[in-house]
Amino acid sequence: MNMKAAKKRVDSILLTAGFCTLFCLFAAGGPVMGSSSGEEALRTRAEKLYGAIQQGDWAEAEKYITKESKQIFRSQPKRPVLAYRIGSIKVDAGGEKASVVIQIPVRTAFAAQPVITSQPTYWRLVHGVWYLEFPKPDPHAMDSLFNPPAHPQTPALPPPSPRGPLELKFQSTWAGLGYIHQGEVKVARFPFTNVSQHVVRLVEVQTGGDYLRLKTQQKEFKPGEAEVLEFELDPSVLGMNTEQALSLAVALKTDPGGVYTRLTIGAVFEPAAAAPAPSGASRQSP
Repeated sequence: MNMKAAKKRVDSILLTAGFCTLFCLFAAGGPVMGSSSGEEALRTRAEKLYGAIQQGDWAEAEKYITKESKQIFRSQPKRPVLAYRIGSIKVDAGGEKASVVIQIPVRTAFAAQPVITSQPTYWRLVHGVWYLEFPKPDPHAMDSLFNPPAHPQTPALPPPSPRGPLELKFQSTWAGLGYIHQGEVKVARFPFTNVSQHVVRLVEVQTGGDYLRLKTQQKEFKPGEAEVLEFELDPSVLGMNTEQALSLAVALKTDPGGVYTRLTIGAVFEPAAAAPAPSGASRQSP
């Protein structure tokens, strides 16, 4: 019995010591995991940040920005990017700071094909997690995160001109598809909610061409109903053979309010010779 009692006492002491060790680690800010602070972890964080920017999801993008830089992020005008790639990553010798070069295609009036611009971004390790940090004292440093969407020559669509109260409230009127290749079909999704007190009917959809097709079959939506409009983008219909930035407009008309809503789909077409991105949204440079 004495041996059993002694063993229980030793086990109790070891268990208590284990809890004390864990408490000390978390009280000091938590253990720094090697897998959360290395280059691959930084690449993942940069991918998630730019994936959110590509979709125009600013609340999600803010999760990857340092506390000190959030006010700058909130105060600056923001535009989604059409696509992006991680160009290079360099972690400082101390392992606490790093730079990530983001490659963004930009359509200009002086070039037939999009010009790839390289934008440096700066990151800092906070409690073992990478966050983007805007350099001081430049208040416009965030401008390098974005580029204005390009507008190809597409048929003119009616402007958004509501003749009545808002009926369908979209989470966002922008959907970014990133890079798209010949023979590849991607789907743009626009979640929305019927915020009116009556049934709303989708009576007209104008896409400007056969390259966009509405997949959603449902055309009537009850009050309070949440749904998603899905459009398929097939670049083969456009007959392109060079790299091009796309910003494609869709006009919707709903009744009984007779409201027009304008949606925009952004993408960058790459010729068939370019290999598709493995993750869909972006692709690393060679």
